[in-house]
Amino acid sequence: MRRKIAGLLAVLALVTAACTTESNEQEPLPKQGSGEPLIQITSEGGFVPVEVALGTGPRYTLLDDGTLIHQGVSAAIFPSPIFQPAMVVQLDADQMGDIRSLIETMGLADLDDEVDNSQNQFVADASTEVIKYWDESGAHRLAVYALGIEQNPSERNQAFLDLIDYIDRAATSSESVEPYDNQQLRVVAGPGFVDPEFQDVRDWPFGEEDFSTWSEFPNGWFCKVMGNTDVFDDASTATQWRHPDPSVAAEPLTLLVRPVYPGETPCP
Repeated sequence: MRRKIAGLLAVLALVTAACTTESNEQEPLPKQGSGEPLIQITSEGGFVPVEVALGTGPRYTLLDDGTLIHQGVSAAIFPSPIFQPAMVVQLDADQMGDIRSLIETMGLADLDDEVDNSQNQFVADASTEVIKYWDESGAHRLAVYALGIEQNPSERNQAFLDLIDYIDRAATSSESVEPYDNQQLRVVAGPGFVDPEFQDVRDWPFGEEDFSTWSEFPNGWFCKVMGNTDVFDDASTATQWRHPDPSVAAEPLTLLVRPVYPGETPCP
């Protein structure tokens, strides 16, 4: 009898050891969610130079698995690098729960495309804060002009302010910050200006000789999405580029370069 019990104990010990070894070799649990866009916050309009308006991307893009993509900090030098990489932090389940609660308070799922211009009679040239929210029924959009200027904001606008503040703190307090591995670039070309103190004029870096394959913006600006490239590695915001058609007697062009973010229309 003693030998039977000893045998059973030995078998249990082997099974336990095997299970422990197997559990130690398991891959980390995957992030929850599908990795699709959940919300995107942008600032639009306002009294800013056209280069800022066309060269600035979404403030925040949050995916449903907790991946938060935000603009990197510009280098404190002039001229700064032409390409400022976006950064990524990972939010946890509690943070995502708080954000979803604020989304629910805002009632975004019940909106289609709503604009709140109630403050345009009190302030001029303010920016419009825009949030897009995606769920199983599609995209929902809310735009609020001069958000935060109201002395007594509505419950929805206060929740919008709280949401921005919450994500601001989440982005800056995270210890795990990594560069965003963007696969596509948005390149906008338009009228340039050669700075006499930082003269850096280069040949057109792409093969085409016109803008026929580019989307046209107002005021002589063009936009195109292209794959990641190293042609901008040593370029700065002062770098100017010769017109793609060498037969055209035109001033050098400015290029505005940034990542394409999930969920956005790159060249609307």
